[in-house]
Amino acid sequence: LDPGVTVLEYFVLRGRAVLWVVEKDRVNFVRLSLNRAELISKVGALRETIYQVGEKEKFKTLSQELYNVLIEPALSHVKGKELLIIPHDVLHYLPYQALLSDKGKYLVQDYPIYYLSSASLMQFTRDKRKASREKSGDRALVMGNPSLGEEAYDLRFAEREAKEIARVYPKSAVYLKTEATKPRAVSLSPDYDILHFAVHGEFDQDDPLSSGLLLAAGGKGEGKLKASEIFSLNLKADTVVLSACETGLGKITNGDEIIGLTRAFIYAGAPSVVTTLWKVNDRASYELMREFYTNLRAKKKSEALRQAQLRIMKEFPQPFFWAAYELTGEP
Repeated sequence: LDPGVTVLEYFVLRGRAVLWVVEKDRVNFVRLSLNRAELISKVGALRETIYQVGEKEKFKTLSQELYNVLIEPALSHVKGKELLIIPHDVLHYLPYQALLSDKGKYLVQDYPIYYLSSASLMQFTRDKRKASREKSGDRALVMGNPSLGEEAYDLRFAEREAKEIARVYPKSAVYLKTEATKPRAVSLSPDYDILHFAVHGEFDQDDPLSSGLLLAAGGKGEGKLKASEIFSLNLKADTVVLSACETGLGKITNGDEIIGLTRAFIYAGAPSVVTTLWKVNDRASYELMREFYTNLRAKKKSEALRQAQLRIMKEFPQPFFWAAYELTGEP
């Protein structure tokens, strides 16, 4: 661990959940007050209310309850300036950045936050943390709003998002609609520093390796780029951004389907992956991504995302608009 980082590693049991607070030179163990059934119910309720504009008070209550259960008991042990959160089970569905303290501040207002699906992934992400982070001329490969044959799938702001990235990183390659194909993504992705997919994601809780990104087919076969296929890509990208609308995250299970895609990109060579926890608002997503990429030129990824979220919060105060984004891997 780098100095100044505090790991919050959760473990959800049928009985009470537990938490390890880990820093470079110390480990503390905390028993939490809720069991798995209670956590499933509260996390589910929080996700329901985040979508509903009229449920602000209900969201606030649930968010504070979960802060008091999951964060408050750790704070006396936290010396670090940034939090690395390792969720487990139902907690993979929880936007920790939107948990609210009794002082009325969201967790992301106090700390840069990033995630790992398990501590063992750190050995992969550390190896891949590139010394070339400082190099200028980052090249992004952007796949946006692929043609999926149905108007309901249209992501009109995704095209603006794609063009905005090309403005910040002029050496980028942008493929939209019928050009945003699966064969193109597979053949070109090893050549770029940043991979950005503004596409729909599809999740399969029964077979997480079949979860994937929906791209245009481009010739024979289907357009879905599955987690099982991503594992075999040989990436040199420093960051992968899945600015995708999540479909199929309705039912809360053990979280394996959410981490499937992220883990696949990390094994394929990317040290950091940005994902979304729910179907984000098109316009807020465009604005947040514009901020994120502009910040990324001068700031750490975790801080670039945090500053983007703080900025969007001013215009769209409700967590629905900014809290879906999470950074997994190297900060």
